[in-house]
Amino acid sequence: MQSDTRRGGKKQTEREKKKKILAERRKPLTVDHLNEDKLKEKAKELWDSLRGLESEKFDLSEKLKRQKYDINQLLCRVQDHQSAKGRGKGKMGRVR
Repeated sequence: MQSDTRRGGKKQTEREKKKKILAERRKPLTVDHLNEDKLKEKAKELWDSLRGLESEKFDLSEKLKRQKYDINQLLCRVQDHQSAKGRGKGKMGRVR
């Protein structure tokens, strides 16, 4: 039961961290006093910001895929190495 409590507590703190980070990133949008040109400028600024975030998200997603692939390849190599090692021991045991 304690491990469940720990995991739940950890999950809660991760959620709290995420909320805090998002709250820091989000800026209030005050556009009531802006004229048309300033609104267009603000919209372009927000669009550029969104495009940058999407680009970063894509890059991180591709990096994650590559890391998962690398981990999978390394695990396969380890398993192959361990199974080859096991076969070698079995042969040596029979020679005696």
